[in-house]
Amino acid sequence: MATRPSRHTFTEATASPMPSTDAHRPLTPTTERGLKRRDALMDAAQKLFLERGYGQVSVNDIVAEAGGSLSTLYRHFGNKEGLFQAMIERRSHYLYEALSAEGVDGLSIEEALQRLGVTLLIKVTDCETLGIYREVVAESPRQPELGQLFYAAGPGRVRQALATYLERQMRAGRLPQGDAVELAGIFLGSVLGELHLTQLLQLESPPSQAAIEQRVACCVSLFVGGLRYAEA
Repeated sequence: MATRPSRHTFTEATASPMPSTDAHRPLTPTTERGLKRRDALMDAAQKLFLERGYGQVSVNDIVAEAGGSLSTLYRHFGNKEGLFQAMIERRSHYLYEALSAEGVDGLSIEEALQRLGVTLLIKVTDCETLGIYREVVAESPRQPELGQLFYAAGPGRVRQALATYLERQMRAGRLPQGDAVELAGIFLGSVLGELHLTQLLQLESPPSQAAIEQRVACCVSLFVGGLRYAEA
């Protein structure tokens, strides 16, 4: 049986080249075919990153898995790092949309936060998201930019969306004034908490839908109730 190369070894063969010409700046496709090709590259990258580790996968490997050409990958993403960032942004899209979609401000604050919290916990406790998170934690000491990309495209993006939502509610007088970014972090941290950690460490079975909804409802009640109590 062939020995799989250690993920701690980062060789020239696994490094992704960084095109420097304007022709290789990432471009969002506008045709259905282009969008499908873009999704296929992200699907292939996610599969290979989870199987081999980010540092052991080259852009050539991704193209071989997805089909197509290197020029297509560079045109859509710029390089491997850009592809990874787009992959994480795609996974966080539903969380971002939960608080930025049209009509969200017509919901009560409790309803909006409940929707975000449930969507968040369902997403972060699925096998693929947990696998990506473990891979980022393992690789970040050797490739700090990977952790930065992951945070900016995923957790940081969701936190900013929540902060923007909270700021709108403060301006409308529906919540007391405060540091929206800090409050967003507090809410997200309470929702994730030890539940996310036990899933990462594979200490417990995945939570049921009912357990997720109950936990989020408790977090929402404590968060909103605490803000309004502090104002009184």
